[in-house]
Amino acid sequence: MRLRSNYLSYLISVSVVGLCGISSVAANEITTNIDLRYRLESVAQDNALADALASTLRSRILVAAKPAQGWSVVAEVDNVSVIGGDTFNSTANGQANYSVVADPSGTDINQAFVRYTSANGTSYTAGRQRVNQLNQRFIGGVGWRQNEQTFDGYRAQFTPMDTVAVDVGYYHNVNRIFGPDGDAANQKGSYLTALASWAVTADHKVAAFGYDFEFDNWQQRSSRTYGVDYQGASAALSWRLAVATQSSAHGAPEQESHHYHRAELNWQPQTIKFSLGQERLAGNGDSAFQTPLATLHAFSGFADVFLTTPNQGLRDHWLGASTKALGGKWSLAWHDFQSDAGSEDYGTEWDLAGVYQLTPKLKGLVKAAVYNGDQHAVDTNKVWLMLQYSL
Repeated sequence: MRLRSNYLSYLISVSVVGLCGISSVAANEITTNIDLRYRLESVAQDNALADALASTLRSRILVAAKPAQGWSVVAEVDNVSVIGGDTFNSTANGQANYSVVADPSGTDINQAFVRYTSANGTSYTAGRQRVNQLNQRFIGGVGWRQNEQTFDGYRAQFTPMDTVAVDVGYYHNVNRIFGPDGDAANQKGSYLTALASWAVTADHKVAAFGYDFEFDNWQQRSSRTYGVDYQGASAALSWRLAVATQSSAHGAPEQESHHYHRAELNWQPQTIKFSLGQERLAGNGDSAFQTPLATLHAFSGFADVFLTTPNQGLRDHWLGASTKALGGKWSLAWHDFQSDAGSEDYGTEWDLAGVYQLTPKLKGLVKAAVYNGDQHAVDTNKVWLMLQYSL
């Protein structure tokens, strides 16, 4: 097993020493969790690449201990194994003639941190940790992929008022989804995050956020982003409005400023929830609004065609519906993709997903995406079958 930073190696050593020294800790203050997730993913694209079929198993074990009042230590290890042949491009297995399924095999430290929580609920965390903020549009763990994205650094979370929560962090390395040995496994730099949330009422919440990202080896993504997110609800309606502005920073080659907004409306009169919305990531033909540390699979369609915003920008208009049916929870969505600058038609996409709770510990998922390309990318079809078992 290869760890991704000297700092993390030191932290884990300290954590292990701490764990070895807590023999007097009550058994109920040490918890473990084992999670197994098997997935079969197929990708077919209208290009020269061979169709991909990835059969992978993610095995995860977590150990958490509370050695003293207010203190906690967490270590979490992931292993991703290929079950069958390498008939896909994992980005690290050399199978470049296949379509990409970004689930490289390997064993990795997913989380390893020490946390202190004071009597008033303020917490301080140091180490490798999961960071998911708001709807994960700007920073998230990419939990969909078998290897999760986690962050090395320091974080403070506190509530100065009952209705106000503040989350600030400094991270010096991003452990990306590309496995412990991939070329893009680490993204070192200086990442400052700040989020303040205010629960105005039970049905209305406002958040202000700021992200200052300085990448050591990905300078074109260095930027500062500031924005506001509002969520509201009334009777059968719920909605979300978000706006942000992003400017180049820290010597990025393109000195540009771009706008972002998201507007979505949900209506659930009875058992079916209907949704519609628009998301805009502005572009001018030379550069565009980017969210490189987001949980990108959750946005702009399951087919992952728009992991990078085109330089002409992106406007995503969607309609969706979700309900409980056939013993599971089902959702269906249709997307229409357009450029922000100019009048390019990027294509359309259908997304379908069904989740089944087969037993209290076993969950199943079936999922499909059909992207019909136009002026941006080739036609892409993806299908997933997944089983997840937690102990």
